[in-house]
Amino acid sequence: MSLAPGYLRTRRWRYFLVAILVFACAPWTTAQDITQLEKIGAVVSFTKSERAAIFNCADNSQLQITLLAPDLVRVRASFTKPLPIKDHSWAIAKTDWSIPHWTLSETSADVLIATDELEIVIHRSPLLIDFRDAKTHTVINADEQPLAYDGKGLLKGMMFDPEAGPFVAAAKKFAFDEHFYGLGEKAARLDKRRSSFVNWNSDTPGYLEGRDPIYQTIPFYTGLQNGNAYGIFFDNSYRSYFDFAKSSQQRVWFGAEGGELNYYFFYGPGLKKVLGRYADLTGHMPLPPLWALGNQQSRWSYYPERMVEEVVAEYRRRDLPLDVIHLDIDYMQGYRVFTWDRDRFPEPKALSEKLARQGVKLVTIVDPGVKHQPVAKNAGQITSTAPELEPQQQRYYVFDDGLARNLFQRRRNGDLFVPRVWPGESTFVDFTLPAAREWWGSLHRAYTDNGVAGIWNDMNEPSDFVDQTGKNQIDVVSYDEGEKSTHAKNRNVFALLMARATYEGLERLRPAQRPYVITRAGYAGIQRYSTMWTGDTNSTWEALALNVPMFTSLGLSGEPFIGSDVGGFMGRGNGELLVRAYQVSFLAPFCRNHKVIDGYDQEPWRFGSYYEDIIRKYLKLRYQLLPFLYTTLEEAHRTGTPLFRPLLLNYQDDANTYNLDDEFMIGADLLVAPILKPDVTRRLVYLPQGVWYDYWTNKKYEGGTMVPVEAPLETVPMFVRGGAIIPTGPDLRYVGEKPFDPLTFNIYPDADGAAATKLYEDDGTSPAYKQGAVRRTTITARRVGGGYTVSVSAPEGSYNPGARKFNLLLKSTGAPRVVSVPDTGVARSIPLR
Repeated sequence: MSLAPGYLRTRRWRYFLVAILVFACAPWTTAQDITQLEKIGAVVSFTKSERAAIFNCADNSQLQITLLAPDLVRVRASFTKPLPIKDHSWAIAKTDWSIPHWTLSETSADVLIATDELEIVIHRSPLLIDFRDAKTHTVINADEQPLAYDGKGLLKGMMFDPEAGPFVAAAKKFAFDEHFYGLGEKAARLDKRRSSFVNWNSDTPGYLEGRDPIYQTIPFYTGLQNGNAYGIFFDNSYRSYFDFAKSSQQRVWFGAEGGELNYYFFYGPGLKKVLGRYADLTGHMPLPPLWALGNQQSRWSYYPERMVEEVVAEYRRRDLPLDVIHLDIDYMQGYRVFTWDRDRFPEPKALSEKLARQGVKLVTIVDPGVKHQPVAKNAGQITSTAPELEPQQQRYYVFDDGLARNLFQRRRNGDLFVPRVWPGESTFVDFTLPAAREWWGSLHRAYTDNGVAGIWNDMNEPSDFVDQTGKNQIDVVSYDEGEKSTHAKNRNVFALLMARATYEGLERLRPAQRPYVITRAGYAGIQRYSTMWTGDTNSTWEALALNVPMFTSLGLSGEPFIGSDVGGFMGRGNGELLVRAYQVSFLAPFCRNHKVIDGYDQEPWRFGSYYEDIIRKYLKLRYQLLPFLYTTLEEAHRTGTPLFRPLLLNYQDDANTYNLDDEFMIGADLLVAPILKPDVTRRLVYLPQGVWYDYWTNKKYEGGTMVPVEAPLETVPMFVRGGAIIPTGPDLRYVGEKPFDPLTFNIYPDADGAAATKLYEDDGTSPAYKQGAVRRTTITARRVGGGYTVSVSAPEGSYNPGARKFNLLLKSTGAPRVVSVPDTGVARSIPLR
């Protein structure tokens, strides 16, 4: 069904006005000279407690150094007044740290705090902080100037809300060969050196490289110099700034338009160790349901339900794997969240059940805007136990209930805040209220009762068609743990708290199932509640090329489950672009094809059978690789090390990887070098030191160099690390269609003839893995004489996958060797000759 022309024009105008407003209004692009700010005073005294030292300064400021772990230190400053007693962050997950061993000593010039891994030197006058390696005493990171604040109001003219508080900043010395990574979702290259960024969640459809800010705020970065890594998490939700030696040859600095100067310093020296500790602090990603790794299809919008059924049927008819189909905003009654349009979707539960019989889950979009709808005159009561299915034109049950409970945001004068989004005049929930989060979560019964499997949060920057800069919300007050703070502080955490409310609601509604939530916006800690995608991208080669550095940067920022709209959301692509896009995203955790309402259809078959056949090849390969992908995703859950990685994460000592934007790795074992430009069928691939195997031909390479490879459209260059064992499963049309039987262990020996892996398994649906219902099986191979011996360990954990067969397949330049054995669940060795 197509929309009426006038309606479509109105809707398109609204949507693209968002882009115009945001791109036209960028007051934050003005450079800030932080050298002119007032500096914290010299140390005059200090006190020591069980895990912290507080330094009193000549200007009545205070500095607190808190030891959370041997490699994790918190730095917190209050300017011209004592530190506040209240200490709360929405980002922090862990507060019950064991007290590390530490000592404090002093001289007339310095105070030295030492853990087993770090030395923190506090110079008394001026007050400067150095972080040093405890063993080598080498400086890792050092202040370039004292902590600073805008006591004279020099920067008020560029601040979002000049009354929100003074600008605060920290400056660090810039090393000659220092590199910077992370900061979450940025339309930028992998290495952030010589770049500057702003954090202010913004709805930016059709963004290009260099557009900043965009949807998310993750004020966490890692630095790397001389092969040693550290991390800094500036936990401040106000609009913040990061300058990695773009405006100065001597300093890196970060600051914010209010709030505390509050940051955490992490020491590696390994990057993976830094990421693990960041996950400890802000929360580890819970495991999603296994089907979330399946292929997903979406459009703004599929309706009526007949079209949804046709898309799924076409996937099945064409033998294209599919696990999820998404419903965008047109399934609702006039964009009212938690309702169903019964003309378009007469029986949503029957639809979800029909799709489930074909192995397909239903995911619905849920925006934060609740239609502002005062009760119509003479409107009756809605008494149904399923109000989401009842007409809402006279009264809207969600608005009525939220208003009665006083859960919506209000302005400082007490008036209801009424922005404009898809429903027209709307309201936003104050997600800082515990009661509001619980209420919002409970509303998802409107979806779970109708068989919806997952929730997609969109427009949650929050977007406001009145003014995308946030100025329309400047006087909106949120409860904020009793602080009654304004939008300047709360904008960047709005999406985090909405995702939290959604996730916790799904946990309560379906305790035996893992929640699945997708978000567009977020703040640090978002990985505890949601997967994410990179928003409304373009169907262009330039946008495709951004996928790799954006995905890897998100992984380096604590967000392991990421992806993009495969093929791009806005504009018209072609078959070649769509194929090359799938050759990146078929290995990303989130693999979803999604298209704008007026965009040319982009399902895999739309450009002809030649392109469809190639896309099918890669989707089928994704499903075969699910045992490998899920094992690697569990590692991300457990350790904080992402699935989709830049090469530097695995090869930190190799400077050739430090700014490599057009290759990536899946886990430690699979290297991919996609084609990111049109009409290219050959490229150079950098292979790090060691043995590598061409995935398609088994040709062996020695790494530490560039190698030329052929890359016709049907082939994305892929290489397996020598020493790896890649577990694969059978062909599937959807997750759960049949067991992973047989499980094939593809063995790629290293130069010494050895290889190893540890397979992870669980039921893929329930939270039982948190109580140990898992299975870990170690497989090793070693060369013995003219053959190989494969050892299978006794499995760890209580999960039982049932009877099955193991295929042990030795990959080499000669004919592959294979042995099939039953999985007996006991340790044994198998000769492979």
